[in-house]
Amino acid sequence: MAENGRCIGFIHTVEKGDTLYLLGKKYGVRVSTLIFMNPYVDVYNMQIGDEICIPKLPQWQGKPCCTVQPRES
Repeated sequence: MAENGRCIGFIHTVEKGDTLYLLGKKYGVRVSTLIFMNPYVDVYNMQIGDEICIPKLPQWQGKPCCTVQPRES
C-alpha cells in the first residue's frame, strides 16, 4: 500500500481504453492487487487522467517456492 501517502512502485496515468485487467496484464500484477493498492480509485468508473499505483512486487511473486520430489509431501 502507499507509504506515507506515496505509491510503492510507480504511477500510471489512465489512458483511453485502460482497464485494471489490461494494466494488470501489461505490468504483471493481479487485478486484486491493483484494487488493494488503489482504494481511492473507482474501479467501475476509471477516467482518463486518473492515477493508478502500479506496485513494485517482490521478484519471487508468482514463482514456486520449492520443488517437490517424488515421494515427498
